[in-house]
Amino acid sequence: KQWYQRRVAITAGGLSLRLHVAQDDYFETQDVAGFKVLLHNSYEPPMIEEYGFALRPGSETYVRIRLQKYKDTPRPLGYCDPLLEQKFNTNYTISVCVMQYRAINMLKKCGCIAFYMDRPDIDISGDQPYIRPRICNLKEERTCADQVLEGLALGTLRINGEKVPDPDCPSPCVYTTYTYTVSQSEYPSSAVKDKVVEEVNKQKGISPEEADETAWTIERIRDNYLKVHIYFEELSTLEMERHPSYLISNLIGDVGGQLGLLLGMNICSLVQFTDYIIRFSFFKGVMSLVRLYKAKKQREK
Repeated sequence: KQWYQRRVAITAGGLSLRLHVAQDDYFETQDVAGFKVLLHNSYEPPMIEEYGFALRPGSETYVRIRLQKYKDTPRPLGYCDPLLEQKFNTNYTISVCVMQYRAINMLKKCGCIAFYMDRPDIDISGDQPYIRPRICNLKEERTCADQVLEGLALGTLRINGEKVPDPDCPSPCVYTTYTYTVSQSEYPSSAVKDKVVEEVNKQKGISPEEADETAWTIERIRDNYLKVHIYFEELSTLEMERHPSYLISNLIGDVGGQLGLLLGMNICSLVQFTDYIIRFSFFKGVMSLVRLYKAKKQREK
């Protein structure tokens, strides 16, 4: 019972929406209906096409999310660069780097950028004075911008005859992600379908007495409405930190241990061995000098 109450409290405290798909306003070229949703930080540009998940009409979706924080070790022991924040002058994320990479190449190829790339954290001026780039119109998006994005995705884009290299977007040293689990059920259910039909028609200003071809039926509602609930799985944060598992100190300790095990050597024996080498070398040198001196005296006689 306590577990059930806790789960209900977390679910009820999340975000619940009923969304209208409005399929009647779709163009004939659109072969998919619904919404795409992406969970991301407020400072991170949304990349919905790559990472978003779909919501279909006629369904009630539960999205259980969990906050995870990662901390990486800077180079050379790790993979992150601690100077990325200064380079990008913002909260660096891989999405920011990829979006900037796309905007720079789109500006070079088309002379404009997509409307969603016009963000303060996307700097495409480099060391030059900042000049706000022009936003592509609908024709330029269809004839140029879309081809640029496709070429970057396939690795075939060329600008001025030269192939565009892949982006260099290392992982940030500290970043946050949202993992999620999605489950769905039918909406509305058969038990409440009449109530939902009445509610939707009332919102549209259609009374039961005036029901005609414009009235909303249960089939039309299931083709145009959906519900989604987004909530945290637990009111806690999972933090993961990566450290190098084998350092130079570990190597020295292992080598010393193996030498001590196999040869019976320790620090004292190493010092004694070094002292013996020095004394032996010094003695050999002195004896060589004595022999040279005696040889010289005999030649003088």
